[in-house]
Amino acid sequence: MNHAALWISCLLLGPALAQAQAQTHAQAQALAPHDFAFGLPVITTKDAPAYRFALPIDVYRNTDRDDLGDIRLFNAQGDAVPMSLLRPTVQAPIHVAPHALPLFPLHEGARAVLDGVRVTIDSPGSAIKLQTQNGARIDTATYQYILDARELDAPLAGLRLQWPDAASDYSGRVRLEASDDLGAWRTVVAVAPIANLHANGQALIENRISLAPTTANFWRLTWIGAAPAFEVTAVQAESADGLAEPVRAVLDVLGTADPGRADSYSFDLGAHPPVTRVNVLLPEANTVLSIELSSHRTPVDPWHPVSRASFYRIKAADGEQQNAPLEITTDRDRYWRARIVGSGALPHAPPRLHVEWVPNEVTFLARGQPPFLFAYGSATAVSAETDLAHVPDRLEIAAATLGSPRALGGPSRLVPQPPAFPWIRAVLWSVLILAVALLAWMAYRLSKEPNAPV
Repeated sequence: MNHAALWISCLLLGPALAQAQAQTHAQAQALAPHDFAFGLPVITTKDAPAYRFALPIDVYRNTDRDDLGDIRLFNAQGDAVPMSLLRPTVQAPIHVAPHALPLFPLHEGARAVLDGVRVTIDSPGSAIKLQTQNGARIDTATYQYILDARELDAPLAGLRLQWPDAASDYSGRVRLEASDDLGAWRTVVAVAPIANLHANGQALIENRISLAPTTANFWRLTWIGAAPAFEVTAVQAESADGLAEPVRAVLDVLGTADPGRADSYSFDLGAHPPVTRVNVLLPEANTVLSIELSSHRTPVDPWHPVSRASFYRIKAADGEQQNAPLEITTDRDRYWRARIVGSGALPHAPPRLHVEWVPNEVTFLARGQPPFLFAYGSATAVSAETDLAHVPDRLEIAAATLGSPRALGGPSRLVPQPPAFPWIRAVLWSVLILAVALLAWMAYRLSKEPNAPV
């Protein structure tokens, strides 16, 4: 009888425990649009089984989870539809050794369009002979270079210039053009900064020209404004490696001086985008500073280092030049710090932090009736992504856009709620206490029986 009572109690409490677990899981998954802070209407222009769109910065500002687990896609009936989030990462390019291009300088006096210059091409891959009409040699500054790229079998993604180690200091800009016949030229990079600066035992070299993957037989480098006193001795061509440059979002934030340290500035992005490029925009021209960048998720977290590099802003007769953004490992922290290290005068005004990232993309299946609503921002939501990896490749995925943000449940949905009563824990403790009580009662009854074994 005692054993029967114990088994009956366990059988009654077991389903209750399972029901409590199922109810908790269902409450976490079955969320409606008003359970999220804000929403964006999804605008479609054609019927398709699936759609895709990129996330705007407002989503990074008003979500609670760094992994964007508090987002949903709803149809017109308010039902959640299957969706997947693409989290772009910094893809490491396949290493291909750079190729040295034949280099032909044009000295000042030859015209930019090669008027008055005789061009001789003996055969593919051979040297190009450049000569003025009167055959005279011009010993003035070199303001232009012609590059022969006919031996390359892949598009160019960058050119890296080389000059003597003892070259004089210089900061300027260069224009890059391409041609297939040395007659018609098209501009590929209108302005690219070039720098060879030395100060306080440190060197600041900016010698790479980045460009979208482009194929051409010939390339032309032209200095914008004054040419440097030194000559470029070699140009290395970097292959595109088949990687297309993604579209990036940008954000600039003005720094705030640290009251405790004169050499530090703090920045609040107001969001947690997946930053992969960063730059420090200096407030004053003719400035070169070595800066250490750090970040953390919340103001109470410790700082962790991101990068240390030299940043410059140089004013020349034809305009200003500054360094290109730095590539970094994906960083989703909201708060950043720039600390000036080494010698150098502190700026009189705060710098600006420039960040870039590749926006996440959402792909969803068009289940139910449109219009669709993208909801985001919840302190209680858990990730509910659907694995769409097995969707057929031939499935059409149409591009969609997003409308203006609108409030759903409001900003209060981003505030963590007081923890709910732990029903599961209470049930487990009840089962344990009841089992102990039953065992104690059984032991007591057995001790009172006259024939109980000792």
